[in-house]
Amino acid sequence: MRKLWLVAVAALCSAWMLPASADDLSGSWFGPWYRGMTSGTMTLQIESDGGVIQMTNLDGFPEDEVVLSNVKKSDRRFKFSASGEGARVFAASTQLSGDGKVLEGKGEYDGFPIKFKLKRR
Repeated sequence: MRKLWLVAVAALCSAWMLPASADDLSGSWFGPWYRGMTSGTMTLQIESDGGVIQMTNLDGFPEDEVVLSNVKKSDRRFKFSASGEGARVFAASTQLSGDGKVLEGKGEYDGFPIKFKLKRR
């Protein structure tokens, strides 16, 4: 009985010490975005039911947080849209890196491609 208890405690301790699942996209992500010679920073907050995005230095995109729409999660991928000024929409898709530490993405805003690489905050 004691041996079984020790095995159970060891299993719980090792599970507790591991980070959240590498496939878990939830949380706050931060990093640079690039569009040609222009760049800025992006904060992406992914929640179970959606999330918000905030970008700096992107012409025609609000500096304040914007609620995500058209959210789709599957395995290690996350797709979303966010409304900019007027009829402009930022549409992007991301993929979680093999180690689960980097969220790489590509998107389009106002007809121009945008790339970004985000890390957990």
